[in-house]
Amino acid sequence: MRFSILTLCLLIGFGGCAEKGAFDLFKMDESHERSVEQLRTGAIIESLETKALLSAIYLNPVYPQTYNDGEYFIGAFYFTRGLRNVKKWDLDTFGYTLTLNGQNSTSMEELKESDPRRALIPVQNNWNKYYLIRFDSAPEGNLTLVLENNQTGSVALSYPKGK
Repeated sequence: MRFSILTLCLLIGFGGCAEKGAFDLFKMDESHERSVEQLRTGAIIESLETKALLSAIYLNPVYPQTYNDGEYFIGAFYFTRGLRNVKKWDLDTFGYTLTLNGQNSTSMEELKESDPRRALIPVQNNWNKYYLIRFDSAPEGNLTLVLENNQTGSVALSYPKGK
């Protein structure tokens, strides 16, 4: 009994002496915090089967000085592939289109695994493909990023656009 009380007192006493807590390990810099705030994820599901996943970050609020000549996104795409090689596909391979407020993108640059911009998106795996996507500037209000396919459906991600 004395051993249990003594052990309990020691645990409580030394437990309060820690200088760092577990949450100190999760500190992020300001750009990573803003990118997590801008992260949206959606899925296209048909007959209880996931056909496509889209995770995207709206970059303009994250780096306003760098991305100011259009609307920029980092997108992580996953499509049910069957036997298709993961390294040899793009949106057109599966018949998908990506639009922002009904407008097509002006450029899509694939981000290689070593690209530091990929670190902004917390969704990291080998079966996604990552792109830097640029659209023409849109008026203020809500931005709606839509991934769609005539056969499987669509998913829409909404972002507020400030001044």
